[in-house]
Amino acid sequence: MGVWKIIDIVGVHDANRALIAASESKTDGIRKEIDEFAKEHAVRFSRERRKNQEIGEQAIDLSTENVKMEATFSTQNSRIESLKKEIEEKVETIITFKVELANFGKKIEAINQKATHSRRDILLIQSKLQDIEMQAQNEKERKQRIFNNLADYAEITSIMKDHFVRTIDALYTEKYDRPWIEKGEMIKLNLFSFNFEKGLLALPVGKEIGLEPGAFLSIGSLGEIICKIKIMESSQNQSLGLIMPLFGQPEKLLSIKSFDLTHL
Repeated sequence: MGVWKIIDIVGVHDANRALIAASESKTDGIRKEIDEFAKEHAVRFSRERRKNQEIGEQAIDLSTENVKMEATFSTQNSRIESLKKEIEEKVETIITFKVELANFGKKIEAINQKATHSRRDILLIQSKLQDIEMQAQNEKERKQRIFNNLADYAEITSIMKDHFVRTIDALYTEKYDRPWIEKGEMIKLNLFSFNFEKGLLALPVGKEIGLEPGAFLSIGSLGEIICKIKIMESSQNQSLGLIMPLFGQPEKLLSIKSFDLTHL
């Protein structure tokens, strides 16, 4: 019986040894798997670490690039704002220039108008100068004619003196023997003054030709009776006549230089 126990113990021992050997073999397999896994994990960890390092470096590069881009953006934004401000200033300057240009255009137009007026004035002055030169030439010719006629001046003077004496005698007789102008007679006058609003006509003749207050006279030109007047005041060498209303066209006196005076 002791032998069987020993055999049993030996069997158990052998079994245990076999189990231990199997366990050790299995452990060795597991250990190999663990080593292979560790090696593979180390390779993966190294690869991931390199990737992480590369990603970190890329992140640093991106961060650096971002900082640069932000700095560049800030600089560009500042430049853009500066350009906007410069554009606004340029626009204001352009508007100012346009206003000044418009004012300058008006000044040029005014200067051109003055120049045009000046040219017209120059033409008028030149025309007047030509007239004056022509008058001066005529005066020179007249002076020469007078100088040429001076040779006969003594004889002409004597004749004119005799004629003057006879004329004075005739005028004196005409003046004191009868009125200068009688009813129905007519004389021509070149000098007169006309006040249309008051209806008055001033004559350069008066009592010396027999015009007395109350006398009626007609004013005519080119055979047409313009108006009739009544002498209101009279003195030597002048008189004042009242234009009779509702007769003729007294306004024509404004356009004539002489007229016929007829005693009615």
